[in-house]
Amino acid sequence: MVVINIWVTVILVIAILATIGAWLNSRIILKDLAIIKTHLGIKDERKPSVFDNDLDKD
Repeated sequence: MVVINIWVTVILVIAILATIGAWLNSRIILKDLAIIKTHLGIKDERKPSVFDNDLDKD
């Protein structure tokens, strides 16, 4: 039973590290895409969102 708990712990740690790595990778890709868009002269067009008119804003 102890061996199973150790394996589960190791698998969870690896999964957490993979999640953090994927998050960092996506941030890097989004930053690179923003740089490419500015070099190509593509304007950043945002569609209005429901969250833009948040009633909790002060």
